[in-house]
Amino acid sequence: MVLIPNKRVMLAKGLSVSGVIRVIERLARRPGLLVLTYHRIGNPANCEDYGPVYSASSEGLESTLRALKNSHDIMNLAEVCSLSENGFRLDRPAALVTFDDGYRDNFEQALPVLKALKVPATFFIPTRFFEGPFVPWWDRIAWTVRHATVSILRVKEPVPVEVDLTSTPIADAVFRFVRAFRDHRVDDEPAYFQELEERAGVFADVALLSKNRFMSWEQLRELVAAGQNIGSHAHSHRRLLWLTEDQQREEFARSKRILEETLGIEIRGLAYPYGWPGAYDATTERLASETGYHVAFSSVPGLNRPGATNPFAVQRLGVGFADTPALLRTRWTLLEALGKSVV
Repeated sequence: MVLIPNKRVMLAKGLSVSGVIRVIERLARRPGLLVLTYHRIGNPANCEDYGPVYSASSEGLESTLRALKNSHDIMNLAEVCSLSENGFRLDRPAALVTFDDGYRDNFEQALPVLKALKVPATFFIPTRFFEGPFVPWWDRIAWTVRHATVSILRVKEPVPVEVDLTSTPIADAVFRFVRAFRDHRVDDEPAYFQELEERAGVFADVALLSKNRFMSWEQLRELVAAGQNIGSHAHSHRRLLWLTEDQQREEFARSKRILEETLGIEIRGLAYPYGWPGAYDATTERLASETGYHVAFSSVPGLNRPGATNPFAVQRLGVGFADTPALLRTRWTLLEALGKSVV
């Protein structure tokens, strides 16, 4: 059964008010590692970027972390790496908080919350995003579609997409183009964006759009100084199974090398870009191990149980902006009780 967002929120509220969720929490308190995945922190309303990348407001993050602290031992990345070496043997419910992609709002909005609550988190960084002016494809598509000066926007590659911008809600229009790009291989990204922008009648100034989009190296150093952890999100955030073995190995090694040389710390953790089935495989896991990582994270929802967790495919629960703190608490409680995501 798939619940629409409003029904999911109503279900979570009902379970909380009735006390059912507290009963389930007591029954579900078995050893295991829950990993939460955040991306951007802020409000996607009226933003020009790709809204679904936003995971929570700073207030929502704070409320969720307070609840998480009351029900779990929150670990840092070094502790999870140690767990990976002993079969994830745990005698209590534990949690790890992670952030992907390195957006600047992680520093400006999330870090103050983490410091105030004394919660360690791990920030997975795609190092290509930090090498110079850069806008990730999903944000560039969103900006272009939102600023289009035509009534009908169409492209032929990677698959034909045509949208009537006068009758289609803008978020739906953006998603149509994002989905086509996400699900089909694009070998020549510059050519794709040249076509998209020409047909939209706009020009995306990458240097301008990239300004203050991601954290700086100095801000990453401040994260480390504040007791936060850094991991790799590969180098260029490409889907790994669309690459050769040598290219995957280079993605892992180059990112690890850049982070270690720039920050002066050992990089032991990796999060696969995208991270769902079809984005990585057993070969990817082997290459991550051979490149020197101790643990690697997927985006497959699940709870990591003692003796039943692959250290190079650690499961995570993705957080979306529609996940109110009550709904997110319900999601992880049912996940821990049933072993799978049901809301």
